[in-house]
Amino acid sequence: MIVGVLLPLPFNEPFDYRVEGEAAPGDLVRVSFGREVLPGVVWTIGKSSNLDDSKIKTIIEKFNLPPLSAELRKFISFVAQYNMAPLGLVLKMVISVRGVFDDPKMNVMYELSGKTLAEAKLKNSDARWRVMDFLKFAPFNRQEIAAGAGVGQSVIKTMIDAGVLRPVLVEAKKDFSVPNPVFQKVKLTDEQEAAASLLVSEIGNGFNVTLLDGVTGSGKTEVYFEAVAKALEQGRQVLIMVPEIGLTAQWLKRFEKRFGVVPAKWHSALGNRERTDTWKAVAEGRAKVLVGARSALFLPYRNLGLIVVDESHDQSFKQEDAVNYQGRDMAVVRAKYEQIPIILSTATPDLETVVNVEEGKYDVVELHNRFAAAVLPEIKIIDLKQDKPLRLMRPDGSGSEPSWLSPTLTEALKENLDKGEQSMLFLNRRGYAPLVICRDCGHRIQCPNCTAWLTEHRKANRLICHHCGYMVPIPQECPECHSPNGLTACGPGVERVAEEIKYRFPLARTKVLSSDFTTNFQEVSEVIAAMERGEVDILIGTQILAKGHHFPALTLVGIVDADLGLMGSDLRAAERTFQLLSQVSGRAGRGEKKGTVYLQTLYPENAVLQALAANDRCKFIELEKKTRRILKMPPFGKLAAVIVSGPNQEETEKTAILLGQNAPNTAYISTLGPAPAPIFMLRNKYRYRLLLKTAKNIKIQDVVRDWLKRVRVPGRVRVEVDIDPYSFY
Repeated sequence: MIVGVLLPLPFNEPFDYRVEGEAAPGDLVRVSFGREVLPGVVWTIGKSSNLDDSKIKTIIEKFNLPPLSAELRKFISFVAQYNMAPLGLVLKMVISVRGVFDDPKMNVMYELSGKTLAEAKLKNSDARWRVMDFLKFAPFNRQEIAAGAGVGQSVIKTMIDAGVLRPVLVEAKKDFSVPNPVFQKVKLTDEQEAAASLLVSEIGNGFNVTLLDGVTGSGKTEVYFEAVAKALEQGRQVLIMVPEIGLTAQWLKRFEKRFGVVPAKWHSALGNRERTDTWKAVAEGRAKVLVGARSALFLPYRNLGLIVVDESHDQSFKQEDAVNYQGRDMAVVRAKYEQIPIILSTATPDLETVVNVEEGKYDVVELHNRFAAAVLPEIKIIDLKQDKPLRLMRPDGSGSEPSWLSPTLTEALKENLDKGEQSMLFLNRRGYAPLVICRDCGHRIQCPNCTAWLTEHRKANRLICHHCGYMVPIPQECPECHSPNGLTACGPGVERVAEEIKYRFPLARTKVLSSDFTTNFQEVSEVIAAMERGEVDILIGTQILAKGHHFPALTLVGIVDADLGLMGSDLRAAERTFQLLSQVSGRAGRGEKKGTVYLQTLYPENAVLQALAANDRCKFIELEKKTRRILKMPPFGKLAAVIVSGPNQEETEKTAILLGQNAPNTAYISTLGPAPAPIFMLRNKYRYRLLLKTAKNIKIQDVVRDWLKRVRVPGRVRVEVDIDPYSFY
């Protein structure tokens, strides 16, 4: 029997292999490919190549693992075709956990051999009979037998030595506790109850997409938990997708309080052993609820019954590495293939989702009120042209430092401290300063691998490139003119804001929440827990602060630079800023006391900030919709980015120009570029970009495929396609 085996490599077609015995599509196998031995999946039955039968290799082994379902295989094919990615690289995301294919760890267990006590010449005793009763239906290890039968180890040893019990090897499997759908039901408000009822009614009734649209603090999590409970009652599995950075202990505690156990987890910080255990438990249906980042979408669920995408607006669901895809959109596709409902939960839905609701493609349930007595915060705009930050004297009297906090915000922080209430400062910029420049010669310290400035990280005493990871110690003198005193930090990062807070409020208990300070899930959870316990007066951080955290004592939020992001050149800059600032603002006043949010800006008249201050999301959405419709940008048109990169600038530029000359341009298709990318050099590769824009009813993938066929690309030049691009760097 000859079958086609798809391998986790950048190919679009399976390779022919001979199989001894039976094989079916979806079977997981091990094969030799060149000098490597790789896992793969039986994709087709029958020969598909012109290779002589005698040269076709034989499959090494078929794994004792559940096969990939037909629905998952269709999903893999769709993701590859839609995103113009090699089929094998999409499969790689499904079978990337190498430990799954290693020989499993085995435990020694004991079962009844069939030999009686009399045959073994052992006397009858209550202890021995209890052991035999305990082992009637399944094998157990010695400790489990001793505990279950209530006997000592000597009784068990005697029965083993006499041959009444015999050892068997059983695969060691991590136990995943089953969530209890009725463990501790939450009392919902009438509004929440109505929303939950609609979501629950969709479970078990085929494919459906529902937007759960609720203001920050309205209890969206508790509402979709009711749908999770219903799926569990039906014996189905549930996937809850979250932005990776938002997977905190606070959410996990809420889940455990509702269902009695912690769910299975899937994110980049897991070790190989835990990833292996979780993958197998998902495939075998033992992990009933899994919460994870976008990659969790590609796990081989045995019996999936519901998908929830929490914070569905979050742009971190877009992957831009190896395979470019939008996790939220691909989750909708997987739900369609599995014929199950999917819930998109957010306080700030993206425009694509809003338009899908308006066109009747998605249902919607809305939560307009915060839970209990909480009310939405008051948002105040601080015009930095009028309310200018004053220079700050260093505590040691050695001079002054630039200040980044206006007098109004500084006074509000002082008053909040005096009242014993918590405050939060948000700045979406890591490090101490985004740029180091020499005042004597004007030299800016740049990454040698990228056209990007190095960011100063004073705590680590490093200058770091946030694009390629290059780092060097902070120099003692200017690398260009060797001035010993010329280097100065320009602009603030969260470290610099934290330094100012220490100067101004030396007795305040402060914490910084940023990937530079909190490098793993455990550290993030500890900071969040300290904030919850009231052990932090002022929390300072980046976008990690926006991810659904609930701090009842937090009454003041200061956004240090509300303009950061508004000046971006990509089409979603305004939307991204509105969503991020709305989410950060929503952390304030979630308890009994009303919150206040201060937005520091140089452009107080900006429409995004005005809509935020007025708490008028509809006004912003209508403005954004009007702009995109005029420009025929998504969701009223389609985009595909073509990125040309290579180590030789001339060769790369020629390829980009050739692509531009062969670009398809009609009344419904237009091409922009080529142009040097904003980050012209990235990881020692020169980069040019082209942008294809088509009408909404055109299949843009077909246009791109036809376009790329017309141009011969040199071997050292890479052409990457990004369907529905989010980043334009």
